[in-house]
Amino acid sequence: MSIQLTPQQQKALDTQKESPPRVIDPRNSTTYILVPEVDYETIRELLEDEGRQRAIHAVALCNAAGRIDDAP
Repeated sequence: MSIQLTPQQQKALDTQKESPPRVIDPRNSTTYILVPEVDYETIRELLEDEGRQRAIHAVALCNAAGRIDDAP
């Protein structure tokens, strides 16, 4: 879901020195980093790929451990 910023929110982002800008949800003190949607898609793809690589590595380690246990 996309929402539009209020003029006050836009002004706060425009004057913020950090890059990328960060906002804090006052309800739970969670900090969010704001990135352009095109950058988010790239980041998401990288994280998914990293997750796949970790899963493959974990399976390979389990297989290797199993072979060690089967060795005479």
